[in-house]
Amino acid sequence: MEQFKSFSQYILQIGYKYGLHSVFDDFLEMVVCALSLGAKEDRYHEIVRSYEKPDAYLMTEAFGSLVMEMDNNGDGLKDGFGDFYMEYLSYGRNGQFFTPEPICDMMARILNPAGFGEKVSDCCCGSGRMLLAAARVSRNSLFFGADIDRTCAMMCLINLCLNGLLGEVCWMDTLMNRFYGGWRIELHPEKAVPYIREITKEESYLVLRLPEKKEEIVKKQAASQQLLFEF
Repeated sequence: MEQFKSFSQYILQIGYKYGLHSVFDDFLEMVVCALSLGAKEDRYHEIVRSYEKPDAYLMTEAFGSLVMEMDNNGDGLKDGFGDFYMEYLSYGRNGQFFTPEPICDMMARILNPAGFGEKVSDCCCGSGRMLLAAARVSRNSLFFGADIDRTCAMMCLINLCLNGLLGEVCWMDTLMNRFYGGWRIELHPEKAVPYIREITKEESYLVLRLPEKKEEIVKKQAASQQLLFEF
C-alpha cells in the first residue's frame, strides 16, 4: 500500500524539477481556476500544458492531500499554506512572518467578530489565518482580505473558499489604494456551493470609495450569504 504523502511533499517533489516558486504559484492558480466552476478553464489548461503528464497528475494529488489536511479532523478552518510558504519560499523576506495560529485565535476571541455583525477584514491578510481565526469564533460574517503579494492573496482566497467562507480577497496595496486584481467568493446561483469569481476594481468592496457605494456592495454580498444559510 502506497504511503500517504502530504501536500508539502508533493509540491517539493514537483518543485525540484520545475522550480519551487513557480510550481507553488501555478498550483495556487490552478486551484483558483478549479474553484471558479468552469469560468477559468482555458487558463487552467494553459498552466497544465507546461507540465509533463505525470507531474500534472501529481498536482491533482497535491490538491487532494491539501483538502484532507485542511479538513483538520472535521474541524476545518486550518491554514493549509502559511507554514509551508514561510519555511520553503519566503524565508521571512519582506517581513513575511505570519502570526502564529494560537495568537490569531487569542486576538480573534479578544476582538470577538461575532459582535461586529456582517464584516470582518484584514488589510494585510497573508495566508488568511487571522480571518480563519475570526471564523472559528463566528462564521456568520463576510470575510475580506487584501495583500500586496499576489501569492499571499491567492493563499488566503483558497483558504476561505475551501472552508465555505464568503467574501472578497484582493491583490492590492491598501496603503496606496492601488488595486491589481481581486476575487469574490459567492454562492453559485445554480449549484448552491461557494465558488470564486474574478472581480474588477469597480466591484471591489476593499477599494476606498464613498461610504454609500461600499454599503451597496456589501448588501449584495450579505444577500448571497443568506442564501447559503437557507440552503
